[in-house]
Amino acid sequence: MTILICHLSLTKKQKAKYFNMEKYKILLCLLTHHKIDKLKRLIKSVKQIQEDSLIELEPIIIVNTLNDNYYQEVLNEGFPFKIIRTKSNGKPGMGKNSCRELFLKSDADFLSQVDGDDWLYPTWAKSISQHIYQYPNLDVLGLLPVDLVSNNERGGHMFSCGFNNQYYGCVWGISLVNRPSHGAGEGHWVNHQQPQSFDRIVLQSKLSAIYKMSEDIPNGEDHLYSIKLLSLHQKRKIRYFTTMSSDLYIHDCTLDDNIQKIFSQTDYVEEMKKEMFKHVLPWRSSQEELPVIFNELLLSQEAKAIYIKETF
Repeated sequence: MTILICHLSLTKKQKAKYFNMEKYKILLCLLTHHKIDKLKRLIKSVKQIQEDSLIELEPIIIVNTLNDNYYQEVLNEGFPFKIIRTKSNGKPGMGKNSCRELFLKSDADFLSQVDGDDWLYPTWAKSISQHIYQYPNLDVLGLLPVDLVSNNERGGHMFSCGFNNQYYGCVWGISLVNRPSHGAGEGHWVNHQQPQSFDRIVLQSKLSAIYKMSEDIPNGEDHLYSIKLLSLHQKRKIRYFTTMSSDLYIHDCTLDDNIQKIFSQTDYVEEMKKEMFKHVLPWRSSQEELPVIFNELLLSQEAKAIYIKETF
């Protein structure tokens, strides 16, 4: 497949990097507020990421917690990456915004923020490299679908995992997610009582990172932020792509004490939607209008299932 890039839309720095094949620096923020065992799993996965000639990776551990003991626990582990504690209000938005603030002050080209209870595939850098090489002017990359481990069956290629095979793993291959439509229109969230996020943001440029996430809503802040970015894309202020490359990220849905379980989604849906409608109109509120990147997977669904079983 031939990839067409509008070079006129690249900045001078982007053109130099692209045509000279210079490395792109990515600030990889590992955001944690609890669960040291899950953080260890994430850090182990980062250390196993396969190098790519186009990517320079700078991992950093961001501890965003109200718990002084947890911060000390992280320090005591002697992790090989820099550790920074940022101000917390007990809600996820402030911690995620702190990653954006650090990124904006850095010399990195892109930001990737990973939740501390999730983890990455070894192909992460090579897959990200493909996207940047094809679209060096992208400002936001949203992942859909996301491989995960859950207490329940969630679709895709499913398998049992965990110490007693008590959990369901879900990975996606080359098959597409069953989607009712593609193109501009009304978002699924408009009339849904408990809407789920459309994608997971895995990469941002500085042009998009200047826009911040809500720090008040404890559940649904990611979904609200995606709609805010959609609005900016519609206004041609940023370039927002989605990708079907599921060989990047694994989401752990098994924890009983994460923020989403502590703060029920039901209590904040109306507040979230009210804020969403400040950014988009109902008739053009669907992220289905975003351009989609289809890359060949660097890990098959079978290989991804094996990796999850071995590392979960």
